[in-house]
Amino acid sequence: MAKVIIKFKVMPESAESDLGDVKKTVSTAIESFGGIINGDLTEEPVAFGLKSIHVSFAYDEGKGTTDDLEDQLAADDNIQSVEVLSVGRAMG
Repeated sequence: MAKVIIKFKVMPESAESDLGDVKKTVSTAIESFGGIINGDLTEEPVAFGLKSIHVSFAYDEGKGTTDDLEDQLAADDNIQSVEVLSVGRAMG
């Protein structure tokens, strides 16, 4: 079965949000989902001091979509939204 490679853009609630806490929340949720993070969670400037978190991870396509994971992350008090930037498949 193939692996799905997906990249999320996670927006914190505000510029004052602790990005360390946001990263930890994202990492924990992805690992609980059965995902394996590829590389680091990176901070990307948005505007006015606000930074988003970009994370790429892989998971078994048998799990289906990431809708539940996205909803779980968006429900966190420190996270405003989660956007899927890319989706691909890795065979092997």
